[in-house]
Amino acid sequence: MSDPADDAIERLEVRVGRLLKAGVMLATVCLAAGLALSLALGAGRAANVTLKAGLVILMLTPLARVIASLVAYVRLRDWFFAGTTALVFVVLVAAWLLKA
Repeated sequence: MSDPADDAIERLEVRVGRLLKAGVMLATVCLAAGLALSLALGAGRAANVTLKAGLVILMLTPLARVIASLVAYVRLRDWFFAGTTALVFVVLVAAWLLKA
């Protein structure tokens, strides 16, 4: 019989994988649409907005992964990994804010 914690971690890995795949796919669609608009119509506002949206989605995908992992570890009451993931979240947000 399998351990419930192992099953929960397996489900977490599947969900995080789906989240990452969805983020990358959405970013790809936005970037491809922005490129197509840019090539078809020239460098206009619609092309720039679509390209920027794709880049922002691509940058936020790892952050979404960290948030999903943090929520899962808190639910599992795995405080070591929850704390470590929270620290990674703080570092990512700080790096993002310091660049801005």
